[in-house]
Amino acid sequence: MRRKRLSLTLALWVGLLGLLQAGAVLAFSYITMGRELATQRRAVLHDKVEEARHLIAGLADDAALRENAAQLEGLITGRPELHLLIARENSAQPAVAFSRESSESLRRLKGDVWASDAFLEWRFGQTGAPMLSLAATGRLRNEDAYEIVVTVDRSADAKLLRELLVTALSGAPIALLAVSASALAIVSVGLRPLRQFQKAAAGVTASSLSTRIDPRGMPQELLQPCLAFNAMLDRLDDGVKRLSDFSSDLAHEMRTPLATLLGRTQVALSQPRGVDELRHALEENVEEAQRLSRLVADMQFLAQADHALAALDKVDLDLAEEARTVADYLEILANEREVSIAVDGHARTVADRHQVRRAITNLMSNAVRHCAFGTQVRVRAAEEDGQAVVEVINVGEPIPAQHLPRLFDRFYRVDSARRRDAGGTGLGLAIVKAIMTLHGGTVTVNSSPGQPTRFTLRFARLTDL
Repeated sequence: MRRKRLSLTLALWVGLLGLLQAGAVLAFSYITMGRELATQRRAVLHDKVEEARHLIAGLADDAALRENAAQLEGLITGRPELHLLIARENSAQPAVAFSRESSESLRRLKGDVWASDAFLEWRFGQTGAPMLSLAATGRLRNEDAYEIVVTVDRSADAKLLRELLVTALSGAPIALLAVSASALAIVSVGLRPLRQFQKAAAGVTASSLSTRIDPRGMPQELLQPCLAFNAMLDRLDDGVKRLSDFSSDLAHEMRTPLATLLGRTQVALSQPRGVDELRHALEENVEEAQRLSRLVADMQFLAQADHALAALDKVDLDLAEEARTVADYLEILANEREVSIAVDGHARTVADRHQVRRAITNLMSNAVRHCAFGTQVRVRAAEEDGQAVVEVINVGEPIPAQHLPRLFDRFYRVDSARRRDAGGTGLGLAIVKAIMTLHGGTVTVNSSPGQPTRFTLRFARLTDL
């Protein structure tokens, strides 16, 4: 299907709008000019009637009127469109008439409903020319009353208006073409910033996400879309980089236990082994298999959390009580390092019990593993600013500042060797972050030299108890 060009469509609409505006201006001009010409003609008729009335007022009788016909004719000399008639009142015959048009005006005066001192529009029968007449009453010195009728032929006015209309309508297609072409050029220039979007989008590939649109000089209407487009590319770039790093880390994490499993099995099969040796090899293989199983399970959970597919069974929870349950579970690990766990405070929220315990377990087990030998891990529950808060605090080596921004990334380890030897998958803190995101909460870390390391869980909503 053939696509419409936006620039051409806009140009045509602008051209049509311009044509409508030109038509409105033409109609206004046509009406205004017609009214102005009519006003001028009426003023001329009124002046001529007054001149004729003043002239006959100085004549003694009908004979003097006839004798001064030439003087009366002088009132319209040089004005071929004007016609003058003077007739005795109530008489159907003119006393003085200078044209057929003036005689016809007298017939109109007697036959039509036409009051004195009023205008009458009519058409001359032989030519159909538009006429405008003004009738008035004048008196001689002997008080004889006479009708004075002055008529103007408005054919020139009609011709002028007709030529105006024909000229305007003849030029309309040219005007439409000119306006549309100009609009097309203007729209093409105006849409130029959109081509930057097209160019940037065309340059985006999985291996090249560095293209950005320069917002400088961008029109105000496109500035926000430009910034949003650049932000989208930033997110895509970051997501692709994370995915690439994640794929590389995942391959590395799975390669180690698989290589170990393969190597041990090959060694065990390389020569005859006793039952005890084979049992020992199988036990070690089970440990690696369990590590792989945990890794797969953790990855499955993170994938579900990323797409909000992890089902949550939310119930009313006492976070301090949940922390004490976790502390009892970690007691053996804590005793190995002569570490004590203290839980205090109170906070309630609505959340998934299993997921909350998992998040607290990951934080507390990390705290026990990394705190100083013989110290205490403190867990504090509290309600702050309408949020339920759980803090896990331990004293030990501070986390270097350069690691803090990426601490909750998948497979990110501050000390990779120690974490792998301890059986970790590198996903513990990433799982904590995913759990808090599912609950609409956050997890933060604060660690600096001379201060204890503090992980804080903030749940978005509290139960109204």
